Amino acid sequence: MTTLLEGLGSAPSGAIVLLHACAHNPTGVDPTIDQWDQIRRLMRSKGLLPFFDSAYQGFDSGSLDTDAKSVRMFVADGGEVLVAQSYAKNMGLYGERDGALSIVCRNVDVASRVESQLN
Repeated sequence: MTTLLEGLGSAPSGAIVLLHACAHNPTGVDPTIDQWDQIRRLMRSKGLLPFFDSAYQGFDSGSLDTDAKSVRMFVADGGEVLVAQSYAKNMGLYGERDGALSIVCRNVDVASRVESQLN
């Protein structure tokens, strides 16, 4: 955890940081809720943009809801968040390669600009 926080602390402001929401691959080591809060506070203080990869939601705890807590912490503080969800693994849709990209914006102006870029 110390190494992760040191790395985040040295990241340039505005950097996008890829995080696994749960079931960290390849380590399998998941931060506790308190550690996620430390990560969140540091990232917000540095102006880092969290980009969650949620390919294994439901595989860690057995609960889709529990495995989304890290993402919800970042959404709840009102900052911006990107979340890529794969449904190929956790929803058993291997042949479909289904998924979603969710982008949480801090206000309507940012949402409008993001929508323009996505279009």
